[in-house]
Amino acid sequence: MAKHDYVVQVPRPHAPEFSPDRPITDLVRNQIMHLSLAERQLPARDRSGIDIYSIQTEGQAAEYIRHVTRKLHPEGAKKAKRSPKSKSKKHRPKVKKRGKGR
Repeated sequence: MAKHDYVVQVPRPHAPEFSPDRPITDLVRNQIMHLSLAERQLPARDRSGIDIYSIQTEGQAAEYIRHVTRKLHPEGAKKAKRSPKSKSKKHRPKVKKRGKGR
């Protein structure tokens, strides 16, 4: 595959916007259908084997999209594994505790 100079960064959705049990929208259904067409170009060993018409929830859609995207763009999956975000206390802002009665 050709390398691209411009990569669009897609932010993670805010917690209330993503609900794994919510039914998928027509927009997500169309995205799944387009990814399914792209998945057909992959070698048989890399295909998910998922019947896209069985996908009913946002959580199922997210798993399918994640699988196909990793297979189509393996260099992106490798970068994500190399740089996990650190959750050390050094980077967290300090919060002052207020005493009772104030």
